[in-house]
Amino acid sequence: MRRKLFCTLMAVMTILFFADFIGIPLKDSTMDGLIGQSGIITGKVTEVQYKGAEKYNLEIDIYTFNSRSVRCREKLLLTIYSDLEEPWNYYNELISFEGEITEPSGQRNPHCFDYKKYLKSRGIGAVSSADTFTVQQCGLTLKEKYEKWLFRQRCMFEKELTAETRGVIMGVLFGDTTFLDEDIYEDFRNNGTAHILAVSGLHVGILYSLYQKASGRRNSRGGLILLALLLFSYGTLSMWSPSVTRASLMIAMNVTAKLLDLRYDMLTSMSAVAMMLIFRNPYVIYGAGFQMSFLAISSIAFIRPVIPDKIPEFLAVPLAVYTGLLPYQIYQFNYISLVSVAANLPIVFIAGYFVPVAVLAFAVFITSGNFGVLRPVVDGMTIMITEINKLSTLGGYGSIEVVRPPLWIVILTEGMIFFASSEAFSIMKIRENFKRIVFSVTAIGVLACMCGYFTYSPITRDQIVFVDVGQGDCIHLREGRKDILIDGGGNINFNVGKNTLKPYLLRNGAPDVDLALATHLHMDHYKGLEELSGEFDVKKLLSGLTAGKIVKISDNLLIETLWPEHIDPHTGQEENSQCSVFLLYFYEYKILITGDLDEAGEKSIIEKYKGTDKLDADILKIGHHGSKYSTSQEFLDAVSPDYAVIQVGKNNYGHPAAEVIEKCQKKGIIVLRNDYNGAVGFSLKNDEIHCHRMIDRKD
Repeated sequence: MRRKLFCTLMAVMTILFFADFIGIPLKDSTMDGLIGQSGIITGKVTEVQYKGAEKYNLEIDIYTFNSRSVRCREKLLLTIYSDLEEPWNYYNELISFEGEITEPSGQRNPHCFDYKKYLKSRGIGAVSSADTFTVQQCGLTLKEKYEKWLFRQRCMFEKELTAETRGVIMGVLFGDTTFLDEDIYEDFRNNGTAHILAVSGLHVGILYSLYQKASGRRNSRGGLILLALLLFSYGTLSMWSPSVTRASLMIAMNVTAKLLDLRYDMLTSMSAVAMMLIFRNPYVIYGAGFQMSFLAISSIAFIRPVIPDKIPEFLAVPLAVYTGLLPYQIYQFNYISLVSVAANLPIVFIAGYFVPVAVLAFAVFITSGNFGVLRPVVDGMTIMITEINKLSTLGGYGSIEVVRPPLWIVILTEGMIFFASSEAFSIMKIRENFKRIVFSVTAIGVLACMCGYFTYSPITRDQIVFVDVGQGDCIHLREGRKDILIDGGGNINFNVGKNTLKPYLLRNGAPDVDLALATHLHMDHYKGLEELSGEFDVKKLLSGLTAGKIVKISDNLLIETLWPEHIDPHTGQEENSQCSVFLLYFYEYKILITGDLDEAGEKSIIEKYKGTDKLDADILKIGHHGSKYSTSQEFLDAVSPDYAVIQVGKNNYGHPAAEVIEKCQKKGIIVLRNDYNGAVGFSLKNDEIHCHRMIDRKD
């Protein structure tokens, strides 16, 4: 039974992955009929999340749309752009607002974050936004009133915490990292200790251990009611993350087994809980919390027994978890922690005391409105955890960043690790049944190769990729082992270099950037490159290039600067007409990169190269995000491309202009744009250009 249920779980997850890949919905959604429609929406708030100054996310169960009753199996994520002074007042309440229901954005760059899948893993099928909403009168059940009261206490508790300790305490106690300093979170992530900030099974296990000690391991009726209330309360306060749900259900199974005098098996229990969660929402398999939680338990069940008994238990368990999670962490997060096992020893030890003390402080706060004498204890332990974790980073040398390996290698490695540590392998080895061993290894290899084949995307091997960086430009060139960037986007409210370019490069096989070129220094072209240089190995960053400058990358790639003729040292390249224009000679093809070149600049560059075919190109990067002040008919005639790419995101400038697209369509030019298609790639090695899009829109 132990092996069968686990194998059944693996088979179900594999089938679901392949079914989703070929386009079979894993779960029927009544939300699809509302996508793209605007109107008055009424629904119940099931979760409130603070997302920064005057911004909140509310999860909504939709009840009516334009006064028409609807029942959606998925929730709506509503972003409210206003300050909710007392957010707990809206928890479990019925609200009404006016807005448009839109589909979440999917994966926009190869191997990068898929927001749509992430939301689906949380049971959310659509998004909307509003500035205001109204609260409707509705009656709450006793359970809903209790949940609302708990959420109110959590919010009030958070306000009582100091700015220095708030982020860590809210993270450890409730899994809320909203208030956590980014550098501190990076330390936890790089040390492999971030699980204590996500309310993992560790937290629930600590609380269960305390209950067992307090009850003397006797399961009386009153004790069981108290345990159920404790688990329900903590699950509600932590918003029922997958790890908390998994741990709570496994504890319930453990208690039930004891009451019925049945044998409890951790692997069987984990498999049963996973099947329950998948049955409720099949898309949960895409959640990182689900994947890591169940992978960690599997690692303890499989790998811990084969670790020599000479290694003490407090070291053997984290070593088993580290071994099982390592390939996954490399693939998912692009880093290897060199200090994970060592760092977890003191952090988990302190957490074993910190969690119950923090829970006690919260309980005291609920009853008295403050946590008095416990404040210095909680603050002191928080600072201790933070400082120990900071020291464990070894000044940044405690982890190394790595490029993402192919999926088939990760699956093959994980499969071999778990097979080699399984009871089945031990039995085959003892019985010298080498045929079954070879068959099992072959089956794992075939499955890994199938996953690699079915999830392969050709854009990941294209020589030129127009990266989706929102409202900005970024072109990635691949030539042999060399990676070149032209522009890097940029946003005043978002670190594009760290949060977009760096993950994109690591997940697409680029360990460094050999050369970065900037067309000019405007924020949406240069800021991302500047940010990337502080986070990544950018060997050379050049800007201010003028006509005649040639950079030879290889025999197959030459970059020539066509414009401007010179740059005024006083004004620089502030005027769009003065931005650098690059012509790429890539194999036998020509690609023209125009930055923010406007019509004045286009007129000058046409005049300069009049009588030549210098401007003639196969692919044109449309100037200034498709602005109506760029891409004149005369310039389009001079270039006469087969493809035109518009690097544009959500904006208030009216980019791209309809007349620019119309000009291209009249000339039979294929128009591609990042806001519609996500990243756009071109394969240039064959006799013809092959274009690939991350999002293939029929409209």
